[in-house]
Amino acid sequence: MFLPRSPVVKLLIGLLVIFGLIAFGFRYQPSFDGRYNRDFELKPIRSFKVPESLHLTHDVAIPHDIPPWTQEDTYMLDTAIGFDLKTQMLKQEYGKHEDLSNHPERINFAELSRAERTYKALWNHVYPIFQGLSGRDRNREKALLEMAKTRPEIDFFIRLERRLFPWLHFGRYTSFSLYRTYSGRGLVFCAGNGQFEFVVTSIQSIRNRLKSTLPIQIYHMGDDDLSKERQTYLREMASGIEVIDVTQILDNDYMQLGGWSIKPFAMLASSFEEVMFVDADAYFLQDPVTLFDDPGYQATGALFFYDRTLFADSHDQPEWLKSVSPLLSSFPPMSRMFRLLSAHEQESGVVLINKRTRFLGLLATCKSNGKWERDLVSYKVFHGDKETFWTGFELIQEPYVFMRNYGGVIGELRPDNPQSVCGAQLHEDYRGRPLWWNGGLYRNKNAGVNRYLEFGYWMSGGGHQKHRERITRDPEGMKRVLNDLGLNSEDQLPQETKDAEWDFMESCLAGAKVNTLSQREKNLANGYIGIDKIARVDGQKMYAGESLDPRTHDWDNA
Repeated sequence: MFLPRSPVVKLLIGLLVIFGLIAFGFRYQPSFDGRYNRDFELKPIRSFKVPESLHLTHDVAIPHDIPPWTQEDTYMLDTAIGFDLKTQMLKQEYGKHEDLSNHPERINFAELSRAERTYKALWNHVYPIFQGLSGRDRNREKALLEMAKTRPEIDFFIRLERRLFPWLHFGRYTSFSLYRTYSGRGLVFCAGNGQFEFVVTSIQSIRNRLKSTLPIQIYHMGDDDLSKERQTYLREMASGIEVIDVTQILDNDYMQLGGWSIKPFAMLASSFEEVMFVDADAYFLQDPVTLFDDPGYQATGALFFYDRTLFADSHDQPEWLKSVSPLLSSFPPMSRMFRLLSAHEQESGVVLINKRTRFLGLLATCKSNGKWERDLVSYKVFHGDKETFWTGFELIQEPYVFMRNYGGVIGELRPDNPQSVCGAQLHEDYRGRPLWWNGGLYRNKNAGVNRYLEFGYWMSGGGHQKHRERITRDPEGMKRVLNDLGLNSEDQLPQETKDAEWDFMESCLAGAKVNTLSQREKNLANGYIGIDKIARVDGQKMYAGESLDPRTHDWDNA
């Protein structure tokens, strides 16, 4: 075998291997005695742990470890190979007003995912340096810029952040000054003029029926998106509401927001450390604050909900994700998308992220919703923003969970089939009780059936009865599960029931147990209709130019 004798060549080869480990998230697998394997076998490592019981209620994404940045990595940056690799990683940078519509090749998600993982190692390396500086954050950032003149890894971090997330550097030099502003927990909504009536009903149902005291921030994209009159109405209609223009916090010349894409950026811009995004047409049957205590959210810092099971045998989405990321967490192989059972995985009507612990995952999600990333790639592969949350976390390898129940239905019985429930998409809590739904209050808004639903029934979308052996990968673990269940053999484990099936055009679900809402749940759901009627009348009056005061309404008794 050829062995290079030149020390320089040996050094360059060694540095290239080191950088490869950083970029692809591999490191040496320790042997049982704690020492590194002598055969230099490279294995991806997943050190993130969650309680075993969590797998019974949530589908958990255990990411690969991204090795920490080291002094050897910094030395590598000043080599010829390091210079070449930096150039490659920074080459996708595009200008603020550059039009890439005729240059789709400029957006390469395979290169993007490698750059994001390297950025993650750098962020975790540079942030403690920033914390150790004195003075206000603005002065700390200026001091960091001075250090970048002599510290190549800091210089690389700042340049890479500007390339990946240019909308962050809007009156700030680094992401750190934004990251350090977060505190508390609260709800985030997004609304323009077209969503005004929906968001009024959703927020009033939370404030006046569920009596939730969580602070609320409503984000928009300027006065042309949400009129000043509507901003005032929303601000005054209940306590604890802020109305905020996201383009005053992040640089919209890069984002060029529109439609769904505002959602992750609003979560990023929000002042809340623990942020729950809620769609304008989402409604709760429990106080949303209970979700912050969800064991899956507590364990990982990111909680997502499943969409309905629809459109099987779609190969495009899983093939794309596998092609752009050499590393995937433990979740994709168990997903419906990868098993070709559904083209949809996530419903983004409610999303919880702890930005103190999962800030980098949210940044990666935002990146997939940038102007050219979404127009040229992500929104072509997926239907809008929904899948960009969990796939963003995949690209940068951050942990997350899905609530283990697929999108179900809430509403009324189908007239020609009492074993089928029709209405809006329902989501359950980890105990299997109705929690929230999205899609509004109408029978089937997508088909133009704009009469109010009579809320009385619900049906689960399935996904609850996973085989216990799927979550126990060793004999001892299986013994513990069997002991917990009082069983003697894995043959006695309950079989997974067949999931219910959707009639998509009719928005009806059949094939599972028809459940009756509790009286409290019926009162809440049907009571929201009274609020919605007021909101719609006011919405029409505002379109006619009238000035309204929402405080004149008796929202509690609507």
